Order: sequence, then structure tokens, then C-alpha cells
Amino acid sequence: MVATDIIDMLENIGRSATPRLSPAVRLTGATAEARRASILKLIRGTVLPRRLEFNAQNGTILAIEVNSSRITDVYSASTGTLPDFETEPREALIEKLARLVSDLAATAPPIEVVSLKPDGPLEADDVGITFSEMQKACSEIVLPSEPRVSVVPDPVEDTKEQDSAEGAEPSVAAAFFDGAERFAMGRLLTSAEGATQQFDGVCADGQPLHPSDDLLTRFAQDLAGWDADNAGLLEQPQLIVMRPSGGKGAGVALVRDGRKTAAAVHDARKLGAVVNLWKSLRESV
Repeated sequence: MVATDIIDMLENIGRSATPRLSPAVRLTGATAEARRASILKLIRGTVLPRRLEFNAQNGTILAIEVNSSRITDVYSASTGTLPDFETEPREALIEKLARLVSDLAATAPPIEVVSLKPDGPLEADDVGITFSEMQKACSEIVLPSEPRVSVVPDPVEDTKEQDSAEGAEPSVAAAFFDGAERFAMGRLLTSAEGATQQFDGVCADGQPLHPSDDLLTRFAQDLAGWDADNAGLLEQPQLIVMRPSGGKGAGVALVRDGRKTAAAVHDARKLGAVVNLWKSLRESV
């Protein structure tokens, strides 16, 4: 190609280029098979560590960490069960990931995806799930011919306040406290007013993260102020997740249900286990 050809090509690109108003890229395959192939192609083409966030029109979301064409973590998903890379066997991870990708592809187009920097540096032992493993597992899942208009259940009228007043409903926060035992380094359970119910692990009395009575009281006051500022906007139970800016170290997960508040101190990379427990509790309510 001679210099004049290159100049002409650049001029044509300049004339036809249009500004992109959003960082999102749209996947617009006509069939679910085509959309799934596009998602897998995007994963295969991601060499450097990235956080890929997929959003479908009906609210289905999937946020994954990808590096060297391998899925190394799942940040969030609105369908299925969130894989736990820390505890689950490889075969189970592959099956769950293939199902999450297939559920996303089965939604109506377009599917928007944004490529972001990951939460933190990858661990040296983050082998991840390979593209070939994903492709094989996805090929075994039959996709519907028609897109799923909605996979998000309709909201149910909230009767928690009435049930709580009658004492009929168990505490979601207390259930979270119990379930967090398998992944938490430390746990605590308090009443909404800050009266301590239970301590465990690194939060136990005499341990490095044991909170003082004054700290618990101020914490309860801060949460009460937050409720007042957001009256009518936020409902309970709530999950609040706090992670270190670098993505490594300890994180804190809080669950509030209006009567009790549970906190779990956990390795930041075990966010998947936190979300899995939260989703299982919400489904049982």
C-alpha cells in the first residue's frame, strides 16, 4: 500500500467516524446463539486484566473478571447462583459460568458491555476458567429460540413490617450471621439500637477487631441517620458491602433487616460467597 492509499484510507475513516457518547459496546446478535458467541468472543479477545460488565435491556446483569482469555472471578450476576472461586470445584464453576453466560445471551438484544479496570491486581495462582472450557460447557446448553423478555421476578408487596411486628418472620440479619461462619474471619450481631448480641472470630472480646460499645452506638446512630436521609427510597433487608480500594485485604459485609444488624469481616476475594449467602437468604424470605 502506497502513501497516497494510506492517506485516502485515513480520510475515509475520518469522514465516516462518529463520536461514541457512551463507553458501552452493544452486542446485537439476531439470535441467542449469536449473542452468546459474541460474549465468548469478547472473553477470548480480552488479554489484559479487565472487568467486563454486561447489561441487558430487561435488567439482567453479569460482571466478570477476565485475564488472558480466562474468567478469574465473578463480581455480580442477577440470575443463577454466583460461583465461589475460593471453595467450589472447577467442574461446578464451569457449569455455573456457562449458565450465567447463556442466561445473558437469551435476553432480548442489545446487550451492552463496558470494559473497566479490575478491582485490584490478580493473584499469581489465579488460573481461571479457560475459553475452551467455557465454549464446551456453553455448547451443551440449549438456548431458547425467542429472547427472554424478563428473567427478573416482579416485586412482591412488602409485608415485612407487619410480620416483624407480629414476630412471625425470622431475622435475615441473624441468618446471615449464622451462614457467614464458613467464610468470615470475624462476625458480630447487634440489635438495631446497637445493643450487642454476639461476637465471633477476630471480632470476639480480646481480639484485634473487637468493637467498643461507643463504636457500636455511633455506628447505630449513623445507620439511623442514613435511614432518615433515604426514607421511602431504600427498603430492608439491605446488604452493604465495603471493600478495600486495591481489591486485596479484608472487606466488611453488613446485613440489616430493621431489627438486627449483622457484620462479617472477610477476605475481599470472597465477595462471591457473601453474595451467594445473601441471595439464598432473600429467596427464602
